[in-house]
Amino acid sequence: MYDCTKKYWFDKSDDTYTQRRKKQRFLRNQRTGLNFEEDMFELRKSCQILFPTLIIKELFRNDVGFRTMQKLRDILFQRIKDAHAYERKRRRMGRPLEEHERTIFHDVYGFVWRQECGGDGDENPHLHLVVFIRASRRNHRMACDELGMAWQRITSGWGDFHNGNRYAHSYRNKWGVAVGYVHRNDDEKRGALQKLIGLYMSKVNQMPVERDEDGKLFGTRYFG
Repeated sequence: MYDCTKKYWFDKSDDTYTQRRKKQRFLRNQRTGLNFEEDMFELRKSCQILFPTLIIKELFRNDVGFRTMQKLRDILFQRIKDAHAYERKRRRMGRPLEEHERTIFHDVYGFVWRQECGGDGDENPHLHLVVFIRASRRNHRMACDELGMAWQRITSGWGDFHNGNRYAHSYRNKWGVAVGYVHRNDDEKRGALQKLIGLYMSKVNQMPVERDEDGKLFGTRYFG
């Protein structure tokens, strides 16, 4: 029987041992990502889904390797964590955030992330995210822009982004429309979202050459 997932982990130049390890890693990523998606919709009935790709501008790519990208990634994650901590503090003080004080970071429930590089693993470092945010964020395209612009500020202008929410139609024949508003009972959109997470986000090719066993390339994060 043909393995439809094979293109997400198989490289014919790999030896048998490496192929087996890659397939195991792909299946582990897939299980982790799909469990996360299920958790998100058990905790709330609906979300807006964002699909940004955070990149480094071509002018600066030679100066940003895997370790630097990893540090920038961790700063982004910490900023979101800090935003939620501040919001909880304000609630404890009896002074909840006003709507105009909220940023995109406050609205992030969590995300699936994957870091990779193009070429032979040493070009164009980038970070894919599938982000679950408050359903009340009506304009998901603008919300994705906001997250991308926050990345630009974190990288002091070295970073840029691709807003996948503005090109949802281009994914229709791959896994379906998996961005924007998704209700827990919408089988069609959740099926598309599960394909996006369970296949594309779980893949194990395009690995950075600098990466070692301690360098995580895939994960999930819960924030709110």
